[in-house]
Amino acid sequence: MSDWIDSFYADVDAQLTERVLDRFTTDGELVFGNNPPAIGRDAIREVLENLRAALSGMRHEWCNRWTVDQKTLVLEARVHYTTRGGTEVVLPCATVVDRDSSGLITSLRIHIDAAPLFAALDAESVTAQPESVASHEVSG
Repeated sequence: MSDWIDSFYADVDAQLTERVLDRFTTDGELVFGNNPPAIGRDAIREVLENLRAALSGMRHEWCNRWTVDQKTLVLEARVHYTTRGGTEVVLPCATVVDRDSSGLITSLRIHIDAAPLFAALDAESVTAQPESVASHEVSG
């Protein structure tokens, strides 16, 4: 199971959306923090692409990994997110992964307080706005 986790999260950390999606059933579910579930590959793709657009990188630092049975994993990590502006936000996280008999993910539930990450993204967004307004005023 450890090889599967390492391989899957190498794709997650590299933000390889299609390779991550290939690990889900067609009606798989992804829940990130307190956001509504993304159900199905198209909805999951949208979540992953939005995250990829906001980040220049991420890395999972494993604290604990438990195999409940051949279908369920519980993972504890510190996730290092790097925003496009270069801010690193490290958040504790617990994830529950359920897989079907073929090994595809039916449900991946990420229990995380993402508020610090969104605050960093918002701060970068606010910081970037005055520059664009200033350059517009100069040219306008």
